[in-house]
Amino acid sequence: MTMPTWRQAWFQLHWLLGITAGSVLLVIGLSGAVLSFREELIDALNPGGRHVAVQDKEALAPPQLLAAVREAFPGRQVGTLALFAEPGAAARVIFAPRPGERRGDTVYLDPYAGRPLPPLMGAEFFEWVEALHRWLLLPRERAVMQPGAWRPRVSATLHWDTPALAVARFDKSDADATALCNALHAAGMAGAMARVLELTTAYAQDRRQFGRPIAQFQAIQQELAVLAEQAHSATLAARLGCSAEGWQPDALLAAVAKLRACEAARGVAAIAHAVFGAIGITEEHVLGLYTRRLHEWRQAPGTEAQCARLLGEAVLARPEGLLYAVRLRLAAAVHD
Repeated sequence: MTMPTWRQAWFQLHWLLGITAGSVLLVIGLSGAVLSFREELIDALNPGGRHVAVQDKEALAPPQLLAAVREAFPGRQVGTLALFAEPGAAARVIFAPRPGERRGDTVYLDPYAGRPLPPLMGAEFFEWVEALHRWLLLPRERAVMQPGAWRPRVSATLHWDTPALAVARFDKSDADATALCNALHAAGMAGAMARVLELTTAYAQDRRQFGRPIAQFQAIQQELAVLAEQAHSATLAARLGCSAEGWQPDALLAAVAKLRACEAARGVAAIAHAVFGAIGITEEHVLGLYTRRLHEWRQAPGTEAQCARLLGEAVLARPEGLLYAVRLRLAAAVHD
């Protein structure tokens, strides 16, 4: 067996460090993309969850809301109370964290009656995504926190006394890495396609040909309509894939979301580059950043073939047929 040369050894070390750092950056970037749509996705999963019907009377004053909170949650200390100018917007209360916790619970109140609104579906999932984005799921509650030197209120360095404490573990009965990847990639792809739609629409309105914007040509309008349809369907699919009660997405719903996002990504990328023309494929233009990521995420686990296989097996396992499988398995999961 021949010993590797110094050049080969350095190449292997560079490859190992690059793969490790790249994997971490991929997780941070993908989870950050999901978090950027947190408010929109939570509102979509909870229609009216943070809004109530607008009434003719005035909303309760802060002291009245605080009194209602103390009555509904005796013994809990209120950390912050946020009121919003939008009519019908629910008031937000963040409680002080309990001993051993770093963040208190959040509840929303009817601004006119002061009663608590139902808990928001999907909130736990996004808390898990935020922990993945910020701390890579490391158990920060067992770490010693050292505030940052420049921004001590918003940054910190964590230290664990032993390696055994710095380990994130999943419950074996609940963990499904593929479902998590599918839900995260579906949300990231939906966000990327929404941005591609904005870029393409703006360019079609600005680019002029034969004395008028190309967006006024019927052929371009048709392509933009198809692009919008595909992008919005991916957004709806991502909301479906992230609609689980807890942090673990439903495997079948996550597969449906990823498969729809992958199918939409092909058409969205093709139409966007067709509208932009040659400028869209230049290195300096931002469009390529989104379309490249869309094609990369299509190949990330689980792939289109894996998601389609999972969905097909679930449908075939239902003796009632396709229509009943969709109605009983997918629609029921959405409404539960």
